[in-house]
Amino acid sequence: MKDVAKTAGVSVTSVSHVLNRTRFVSDDVTRRIEQAIHVLDFKPNPIARNLRSGKSKLIGFIVSNLESYFYVNIAKGIEKTAGLYGYRLLLIDSAENKKNEMDSIEALYLQGLDGLIIAPANSNFEYLKKIVTPDYPIVFVDRQPLNYNADTILLANFEASYTAVKYFISMNYRDVGFLSFHFGGLEIDKTMQERIDGYSQALRDAGITPNPDAVKVISGAPVAMNELQHTESYTMMSQLLKVPVRAVLCGNNLAAVGAYSYLKDHHIRIPEDVSMITFDDEVWFRLTTPCISSMVQPAESLGVLAAQRIMNRIEGKELPFECFRLKAEMVLRGS
Repeated sequence: MKDVAKTAGVSVTSVSHVLNRTRFVSDDVTRRIEQAIHVLDFKPNPIARNLRSGKSKLIGFIVSNLESYFYVNIAKGIEKTAGLYGYRLLLIDSAENKKNEMDSIEALYLQGLDGLIIAPANSNFEYLKKIVTPDYPIVFVDRQPLNYNADTILLANFEASYTAVKYFISMNYRDVGFLSFHFGGLEIDKTMQERIDGYSQALRDAGITPNPDAVKVISGAPVAMNELQHTESYTMMSQLLKVPVRAVLCGNNLAAVGAYSYLKDHHIRIPEDVSMITFDDEVWFRLTTPCISSMVQPAESLGVLAAQRIMNRIEGKELPFECFRLKAEMVLRGS
């Protein structure tokens, strides 16, 4: 900036005002400064700016599975909202791996990012207390953490499952199954457990005793979408038909791939023989015959709210930690 000021014949303060647009500078002075910047090929140093301001103007989003458009849409909501505050987003895929997640959190924290939004790959975040300071801005999205206090942005999972099963029952389907992957290791993660609980409660409220054999949930690891057709959910769908069930609620889109593939491969008519509703809303749901009904999560809105909350934390606003739950929309198609 001193070189620019000397070349333009103005003060360093004037150069600063032109670069940062902090005060009016006459057209003649502005023109001379811009010409000097061009001649010297001057570029402001963002690292120096960050050191002076104490802000990196970056937030991180550690996502558990970038194979899913659901998380991509959350990222869109975060990026769009953070941009309004002059922030940029760094995106890392933990691939549902706890060690990847831990390493990524520590790396981004040590690099001086102003805050992190995390879609957890595991439940227990006790370890986080050893990595970040107590006041470091963190927001969790999609899955609820254990042993760590922070804002959390979630779907109303219980309510969404309850609504789907209640619809099945209103259409005279009483033998309803539940099929899904989860990513909680030996224990079912809290998000999936809430969906199972909503499914079970809807049956009980209709006077139907839930059949434990009609719930097929298995721990999984990230699998490419093109490899899901004949994976565990394919086999679990065959097991559900032996129960038997006349309708199935898939707890996520990963389970829906295998379930739908099994039904089509074995010429089981949808919805005449088995009706189907799934969580999430992938593009391919609208391309099948019949199109697949879904409980659509407001993914982008989840991201917007997560970004708004972390910006409040970064700006130092004194707010109690809260858990926000957004509602899913039931979109009925042909299944």
